[in-house]
Amino acid sequence: MATIAEVRDRAAQDLGILGLNQTLQSQDSTRITSAYNEVHAQLKKDGLATWTSTGSIPTECVPYVANLVANNCLSTYSIPNDRYTRIKNEVRTSMRELMKLASPDWMSVDDVKDY
Repeated sequence: MATIAEVRDRAAQDLGILGLNQTLQSQDSTRITSAYNEVHAQLKKDGLATWTSTGSIPTECVPYVANLVANNCLSTYSIPNDRYTRIKNEVRTSMRELMKLASPDWMSVDDVKDY
């Protein structure tokens, strides 16, 4: 499980505004946390957020949520074109993976076991 701060920092690293062993400036922290809240609200609406808005994020969801948070911040930060393109290209994959993670495992109704 990961905290919101860990997801925020990962998104900041994806954006290239946070290096290793650095801390975010308060305005960047506020902006990216706001982006997380917006992304969580949309994921909740779509039935893809299986955690509470202030709770821990499941580890398997972290890279995908961080990508969506970074995508939300693209209009705020000036980043190189290759980084911008990479973040944009990963959005579809992130949504697809979150859909897979949010859906329950499929069980066949035809192959019922009689215990």
